[in-house]
Amino acid sequence: MAEAERIRLAAIAARDAAIAEGVRRAARAVARVAEGLIRAVLTFPARVETYNALRQLSDRELQDIGMTRFDIGRVFEPGFSPRPANDAGQRPAPRAA
Repeated sequence: MAEAERIRLAAIAARDAAIAEGVRRAARAVARVAEGLIRAVLTFPARVETYNALRQLSDRELQDIGMTRFDIGRVFEPGFSPRPANDAGQRPAPRAA
């Protein structure tokens, strides 16, 4: 009988540990979502300002900074990197005649 009680108590402890781990994971997930929302709200004005400033540039000015009109909407995507700017010191190779 004592053996059965020990097994029952071990099962209860394992169940409680699994529930606690699940609650911790859920809490971390909720915290990540909340952090992302707060970051989005806090950076929104700067993003709008940057987006509007880029939209006001001419095609030539965008080309000078290595962008096109198509790139403006992607500026805030993770991993976005414009092409090297025109004034990066690189000159195109001369054309063969």
